[in-house]
Amino acid sequence: MTKIKIIFLISILTLLFTGCLEDAAVVKEKKDAVEENSINADSVEDYDIAAANNAFAFDMYSQLTQPETGDYENIFFSPHSISAAMAVCYEGAENTTKEQISNVFHFPSNKTVLKVRLERINDKINSENKDYELETANALWVQEGYPIKDDYIFNVKKYYDGEVTNLDFVRKPDNSRNTINEWVENKTSDKIKDLVPISMITPDTRVIITNAIYFNGKWVYEFDKELTDKKPFYPSKGEEVSVDMMYMSKSFNYGENLKAKIIELPYKGNNLSMYIVLPKSNSIGKFETEFTLNDYSELKNDMESVEEVKVSIPKFKFETKTELSDSLIEMGVEDAFGQADFSGISDSPLAISRVIHQTFIDVKEEGTEAAAATMVEMDKGMDSWDSEPKEFKADHPFMFFIEDRRTNCILFMGKVECPEYEGNA
Repeated sequence: MTKIKIIFLISILTLLFTGCLEDAAVVKEKKDAVEENSINADSVEDYDIAAANNAFAFDMYSQLTQPETGDYENIFFSPHSISAAMAVCYEGAENTTKEQISNVFHFPSNKTVLKVRLERINDKINSENKDYELETANALWVQEGYPIKDDYIFNVKKYYDGEVTNLDFVRKPDNSRNTINEWVENKTSDKIKDLVPISMITPDTRVIITNAIYFNGKWVYEFDKELTDKKPFYPSKGEEVSVDMMYMSKSFNYGENLKAKIIELPYKGNNLSMYIVLPKSNSIGKFETEFTLNDYSELKNDMESVEEVKVSIPKFKFETKTELSDSLIEMGVEDAFGQADFSGISDSPLAISRVIHQTFIDVKEEGTEAAAATMVEMDKGMDSWDSEPKEFKADHPFMFFIEDRRTNCILFMGKVECPEYEGNA
């Protein structure tokens, strides 16, 4: 019997880092620790969803960056969005299909633990706040007349807050595509357009799962537009470029070690922050290969409040659209794309055909606007530093993270190899 396609679409914003030069025994010890607190968790309280999300983020980043090929590009994705879309898929996975998704995304074997935990974290993310906009949403699109199990529909609605809609993929593929794309555009304030590409929906399409996440926040300390000026930026490869460099001098949480500097730029509402990691040398390819989640956590934990930090960061705005299927297969999600067992969704055979992830980010003087979507077929403390001001001058490639401080989850991750913005020369 021919496998019928299930398509996942995801739109997201975020940045990740990975390290492969760490001692193998140390890497294994850390991986085992994550698995112990995630895959093997028997209760909701035992499941560390932030550790699972952030570990996946670094794993995915290593798939998206290939410095050894000489391809130095901007990166932006949302580990939370990808995980959320695949969690809806995981709800219906069984046997080795389930095991492989669990291993890659650090999902607990006990599905109830995952869905209850996700329900709680999504309630926090979607809680209203007048200081910023932050929303994540799921949707399940099903071919009219296709037999989906009632229990699966119930769980998608209750625990994943997913909308369930019947469409006619077979006779009205274009109408179906437009309906899904309009939903994504609406959920991302029109920032993610045409997530479902032309001709992607075929007569074999039976289910499409989408997740969208949108964030729009203003800085606690906005940059003065009058101080934005053309300054040089030095990409990893090629000649220097002239960019719009923002500047301010304020009190920030700041840290550094022998290899990098880090700064926290909080958003109004104090629930979200952007963390920028700036290598001290302009060799981000080597740096990101060695930079691990543990390194990032230690760098962040060692930050102190500094009374004066002279901050220079470029304005940047760019979009990405990435086919994640090959990356997920390489990471270990193999059966889902072939000999899949999604019997928790339907008794009729299903297999994933494509996973698409699309993102948008705009960082400027006022704040940050970020969006992502995934389709499958985020008072001044005591001063501990000396009185000398610190300088954080991001005039060469850097990494950035947008985190929800309430949950410690990385919502968006990215890398700026070369700032892109209207007016940059």
